[in-house]
Amino acid sequence: MKTLYRYNTQLVTGICFLFVLTLTFLYSCKREGFVDEVNSSPGVLRFDYPSLVNAVNVGDVTKGDDRIVFPVRIALENPANSTFTVNLQPEPQLAISQTVANAAVINFPDFSMPQSVEVRFGTKSVTFNVAVSASAIERNYGKNLVFAITLTSPSKSQKLDENKKSVVFTLNTADIAKMDELHFLSFTAAATNPNQVVTQLTFPNLAANNISFDNTGFSIKARVDLGGKASRGFRTSIAYNADTLKKLMAKGLLPAGTAILTNAAFDLTDVDLGDYKSSAVVEMRVNIDSIFARFPSKVAVAFTLSNPEKYQVNAAKSTLVYLIDPLRIFSDITKVLKNTSQPFKTSTIDPNQGRWGVLAGWLFNSQGNTHQSYSPTNQLNGSYGSFDNNNSTQIAFESGYAAADAGKPGGSPTAPNITNGKIYQTVLLPAGTYKLDANVRGGVTTDNTKGAYSVAAIGTNIPDIAAPTTPANFVGRVAINGSGSKSFTFTLNAAATVSMGFVATLSGNQAVNISGVTLTRTLNP
Repeated sequence: MKTLYRYNTQLVTGICFLFVLTLTFLYSCKREGFVDEVNSSPGVLRFDYPSLVNAVNVGDVTKGDDRIVFPVRIALENPANSTFTVNLQPEPQLAISQTVANAAVINFPDFSMPQSVEVRFGTKSVTFNVAVSASAIERNYGKNLVFAITLTSPSKSQKLDENKKSVVFTLNTADIAKMDELHFLSFTAAATNPNQVVTQLTFPNLAANNISFDNTGFSIKARVDLGGKASRGFRTSIAYNADTLKKLMAKGLLPAGTAILTNAAFDLTDVDLGDYKSSAVVEMRVNIDSIFARFPSKVAVAFTLSNPEKYQVNAAKSTLVYLIDPLRIFSDITKVLKNTSQPFKTSTIDPNQGRWGVLAGWLFNSQGNTHQSYSPTNQLNGSYGSFDNNNSTQIAFESGYAAADAGKPGGSPTAPNITNGKIYQTVLLPAGTYKLDANVRGGVTTDNTKGAYSVAAIGTNIPDIAAPTTPANFVGRVAINGSGSKSFTFTLNAAATVSMGFVATLSGNQAVNISGVTLTRTLNP
């Protein structure tokens, strides 16, 4: 029995051994066949398309929020006998050279793809994805997008098919997107009228139009809308559009004499639509000095959406046009005058002492600057006095108070008496009612023969202290006989050149100091 058991055991063992050998042999034969196949030459690598120019199959396209994606195939004649890589690059000149109806050639980054593709051992073909931005599709909607890709620099000495190493794709944008899916940028408040409805700005409607102003700028805030489904954020520019204004002027849609500003008058920032935002508010600032430099003319401004990083602008609602009427907006028109507040500017200053100077931007007679100083070699430095560097700077008349070295070489300036000294400005004003207000730090006793007045008159000069107040050119004055606000109003029935400022007759130790001037106007209805 034991002998039989041993015999059976040996028999089973032998059979199992033979079975394993058989399987090993069979497997070795199959593996050898596979190795023989991939060890043969893989042939050349090419784009797997029938021709150079190929239309993208819409059925292969996958649509996302901000791009579409479709697969692209490359192939070998035989399976790869080793793993290698091949680079991909756009070929814009090849795309441009093709004859495609209603074409719009695009390049990176309007379309994108991997920088390289890996072809693995034993494979005959590889697919990679190409993405085309929704922005490129929408900007060129209704056209055929054309773009090209080339295979370059394969590794491991892999050869390329010189006739099929490049491919050109065409993409019919109307097949990819429908009109109601498009993203259009527009100003919410923009007019759709092709002649552009002009928003006329007056003080009562500023807030309703999201407009405000301060001493430096005229601020216009406007909302920008993005139609269609919101996606990832992007930016778009705002441009000043003088061409639109010129066309409106030519058509008579802006008042005659309307001023058109230059680009330097604006501070414009880009619109930033954040991720998945469908609107944003942008601020456009106009330098207020540029407006007053054209006073009292109306000023027109136009702003246009331009150069979006994505999508396209709705041309019918891309531009805002405003007409700024300063006579109906600004009651404080001090900016038509120059150098009216502290710190006052000086055009020149006494080099000896540094206190007295000549007020910049104002006009004078010889008595307006009576302080004279002399150099160490006894040469006249000049005449000063309308500008006083004390007390944070001020407009000034001063007689007396002379220092011991006054008028000596290298010494302090002289301080003689003043007779009808004048400090003033001349400006063209439209008809209206005005108020001139001087903030006086120190005044003097004043009557019709001496002291000081704040005064205004039609013409290019201001009257003497003793001049009668009844002539047709006289419009108003107030005595500067103490500190505080000294103001008067005057009315012009027609536009006129008006001179306004200060006249003083002082003797002994007397001084007049003015720390600020304002000119206001009753708004036109």
